[in-house]
Amino acid sequence: MSINGGELLVRTLIAAGVKDAFVLHGGHLDPIFQACLDHDLHLVDTRHEAAAGHAADAYARQTGNVGVCMITAGPGFTNALTAVTQAYLDCIPVLFIIGAAPLRDAERWPLQGGIDQVAMAKPVTKWAAQATRTDQIPHLAAHALRVARSGRPGPVLLEIPIDVLFSPCNEDVRIPTTVKAAPPAPDSGQVEAALDLLAQSERPVFVAGGGTLLSRAAAGLRALAEDLQVPVFANNKALGVLPYDHPLSGHGMSNLFALAGMGAAPDLAVFFGARFGMFTRGEKVLPADTKVVQVDLEASEFDRLRGTDIGINADCRQTVDALRAAATKRRFRGWASWAERVHQASRWHEQAYASAESRTPNAVHPYVAVQAIMAALPPDTIVCADGGEASQWAELASRPRQSGQFSGHGYLGCLGIGMPFAMGAQVAHPDRRVVCIVGDGAAGLNIQEFDTMVRHNLPVVTVVLNNKAWGMCVHGQQSMYGANRLVATTLGEGRYDQVAEGFGCHGAYVDAPANVRKAIETALASKRPACVNIIVDVDAAFGVTAAPKQTPATKAEQKSADIDMPYYEKLKRPS
Repeated sequence: MSINGGELLVRTLIAAGVKDAFVLHGGHLDPIFQACLDHDLHLVDTRHEAAAGHAADAYARQTGNVGVCMITAGPGFTNALTAVTQAYLDCIPVLFIIGAAPLRDAERWPLQGGIDQVAMAKPVTKWAAQATRTDQIPHLAAHALRVARSGRPGPVLLEIPIDVLFSPCNEDVRIPTTVKAAPPAPDSGQVEAALDLLAQSERPVFVAGGGTLLSRAAAGLRALAEDLQVPVFANNKALGVLPYDHPLSGHGMSNLFALAGMGAAPDLAVFFGARFGMFTRGEKVLPADTKVVQVDLEASEFDRLRGTDIGINADCRQTVDALRAAATKRRFRGWASWAERVHQASRWHEQAYASAESRTPNAVHPYVAVQAIMAALPPDTIVCADGGEASQWAELASRPRQSGQFSGHGYLGCLGIGMPFAMGAQVAHPDRRVVCIVGDGAAGLNIQEFDTMVRHNLPVVTVVLNNKAWGMCVHGQQSMYGANRLVATTLGEGRYDQVAEGFGCHGAYVDAPANVRKAIETALASKRPACVNIIVDVDAAFGVTAAPKQTPATKAEQKSADIDMPYYEKLKRPS
């Protein structure tokens, strides 16, 4: 008997343990979708290809497995390229299956052809290839899955032209076993050397990144921290590696910045699967004389941006276990008082915004809003945040108790991830509540996904922090040019709750602080997809406890000051 390429692909995915895939239909892929029906491979069809890719990304973060996204040729692929790039920069294992025009029509300008999709994808994938023979689809798909999760994880792409997918071949084609390679263990000498530095330290910290999330190292890292009484910080991929209220928790990276600003920077930082870059900011957080130990699957991260005293090229979970075993043979001074200082410093925002509610009588202060939202959520709720400042407010007030319980922006800084991330998380954890906190600007990028949530019974609660503006951009223009120089940064009175209701969701409109928590509780109780639209104060800028600057700089200030740039460090003004 003969079978087509779609059947071969789905058999390979099933053999690899794939249970769910995020897709948007295109006729190029129909043999795959028909085979999914026969094999009960669950498909979540979205309303935009980028949403399908982002949802697969979130699914991988939540499960530790490779996420799968299937999208059609041409504009389907180009729409998803942003999601491919997001997964690449954040090192998330996602398999993108892409349709393509027939091989036989190369150079004939066919429908949705004429572009080299594989070449476009290669700079932002670990591996990208085209299947040219039907009987090779299982081998290529299994290879792609293996590459996605080996070494430093990342996205992979397999393009299957429509004639290759529809063509029959013998049914006896072997379906390969996609064996995951054992993660590398640390060198015992480096483990001992790291403990030597720890023994000499007075103010050590552990910093957890995405490597701890994907290697499932949270339990071991918590045990190691508790054994030694060392405080732990995390980037937003690893938030919750220690519960937010744990006495050793420093919570997010913004709190590490705050600690440095208080003159209490660590003298040793042990990085577990976290890179130096946007979320660590080098010597602004860690002085030049701070000792650094880095644990990473990618050795090229060592000595990048700053010196690494010890680089352990190994899996985070295996390294944590090795450190813990070796530490039992030693005696350390104990850092309980230092840890207490760190934990108290991590709550700086409670005092800084203590009077926030009284400062915004005509709208809800975003800090007040996120605090009320978090107070209304069940303890195991997964929170997905999206938006320039909305995501920052959400992270500041987040209360994760498990690794992966909070997801926000990564290195791409891509708006529009929140609702798709929430969908991916809900598919991964159908028994838990998922809440998306999103700015009104970002909400508009994937607002059509309310339809996906309704059709697939995904009871995500989407909370829009609506300040009628691209808030981060407004505050940047106010700071640099003054309130009279706002351009292309304001939005209208969006009734996002009514849009959601039009798709069949529960909707609520909130414009008073006292009503926030009740609205969230009612939305959760509806057990339906929901949208709570909260009107927040546009003049409340993240990280600013007073009203943002409203007047342009004077000419004297302009001459003496460095040149401001949004998002990045200032330019030095030429002398």
